[in-house]
Amino acid sequence: MRFAVLHHLESGPDAAASAVYDEVAEQVRLADELGFETAWVAEHHFAATKGRAPFPLLLLTHLAGRTRKIRLGTAVLPAPFYQPIRLAESIAMADVLMGGRLDCGISSSGVPDEMRIFNVPQDGKHDQLRDILLWLRRAWSGEAVQVPNATASDAPTVTIVPLPLQRVEDMVWVAASTPGAAEVAGALGHHLLLPSLRPPSVSAANLAIYRNALAAAGVSLSSRHIQCTLHLILNEDHTAAMQMAAPVARFYYERYVANGSVQRLEDESLGAIMARINFVAGGPEAVAEQITAIAEALSLTHVALQARLIGLPHIDTMRALELAMTRVAPLLRTEP
Repeated sequence: MRFAVLHHLESGPDAAASAVYDEVAEQVRLADELGFETAWVAEHHFAATKGRAPFPLLLLTHLAGRTRKIRLGTAVLPAPFYQPIRLAESIAMADVLMGGRLDCGISSSGVPDEMRIFNVPQDGKHDQLRDILLWLRRAWSGEAVQVPNATASDAPTVTIVPLPLQRVEDMVWVAASTPGAAEVAGALGHHLLLPSLRPPSVSAANLAIYRNALAAAGVSLSSRHIQCTLHLILNEDHTAAMQMAAPVARFYYERYVANGSVQRLEDESLGAIMARINFVAGGPEAVAEQITAIAEALSLTHVALQARLIGLPHIDTMRALELAMTRVAPLLRTEP
């Protein structure tokens, strides 16, 4: 199993955007030094409390100049929000500027309120995702491709310049919160991103669909990566970590209930809340046990840690990242 970090760049509405970017940059630099495999940035729009990265590739290109080895990923780019040619060009140019370190996470849709504002329908989203991924594969091979959505029989063709440094099968991850997306990810042989807010039974069912689709496509499961994101609070002292975690976990739970991501639980004990929203907390040994249980249940190859959380001081996030690699990773035999 390998560790990554994930940033939503969320904050209170009064926080300066520049301060959020500086804080995240410092955390990503530390993750690079510690040996994390990837730093992911989530795309969000229109609210600081959701995140301040409406164009993740721009931030990731900035972070590439401040890091040496860590891969830099989009988690995720909602494909319907982008014109395909511009998406292909932007991703390819970013990969070149990053020296082939881009992990490109793509999804079939976005947050519901963002979908409404971008005027993107839900109907047919998985077919659309399949079509854009197939088109991107051809475009990034250097092939002259027909302009997408053109209706004329003599529609012009374009060639993408520059081309990415990586092969598409190495670079692209597909987010699968639904059976349709899981089937597309497997049928096309891409790496899989499992969402943090689906119940374990739902993620397990989608994983089974993905594995069956991979097999039908003749792609070896051992060649693919499977990742899930976990909220993390980690401290040397288990009791101190749980004291920090209680208000933060409850804050996120109420927020997810309010925006419809999670249904309110009958059992609202801290343990039940943490289990429902994939929130791991405690000392190194306890966190290692929690991560192991989730990773084994979902056959994970990668775990992304969302350790920068609203209500948690920057210094505690930095310490959690350090402990994750120095104390937790050895217990999991994590590959650097």
